[in-house]
Amino acid sequence: MEKKVSSELVYKSNFIELYKDIVECDNGNLASREYVKKCSAAVVIAVLPNGNFLMEKQFRYPYHDYMIEFPAGKCDPNEDPLETAKRELEEETGYSAQNMEYLGKLYPSCAYVDEVIHCYLATNLIKGSQHLDENESLEVFEISKENLEIMIKEGKIPDAKTLVTFLYYKECKKDN
Repeated sequence: MEKKVSSELVYKSNFIELYKDIVECDNGNLASREYVKKCSAAVVIAVLPNGNFLMEKQFRYPYHDYMIEFPAGKCDPNEDPLETAKRELEEETGYSAQNMEYLGKLYPSCAYVDEVIHCYLATNLIKGSQHLDENESLEVFEISKENLEIMIKEGKIPDAKTLVTFLYYKECKKDN
């Protein structure tokens, strides 16, 4: 296991912190490790009574493209990921869930960011009203499992949190 020798905060915003650490490797050599500290997040696979899934189409600036994803968002400071999942589902889609089940967690880019995304299944949904953040714009739609699988196979859904959450759902819910 590598041992931290020194740590330097290179950049800090309200969203991320960038560090440059010097570590001692197993062989005794020193090496540099740059990484991002980021808050945790939650993603929700929401299943409607008809068996379809709620999805979102949202512009993602780093890729300069629209992504199709499950509802998700970052945890507020000291917020339990389950509460994040409930809040984001309602804010982004207008739905609340009577049942929320934890499916697992994922590390989206473990080589350079410490983010953890917690995956949840939402069922027994109740339609309410959407409450998007001030600068948030997204399109909510529903899709069948069959069409979602086709889009994944065709490479139309490259979002890691959506792919992993769908895999958790398929593996954990064998009756679906």
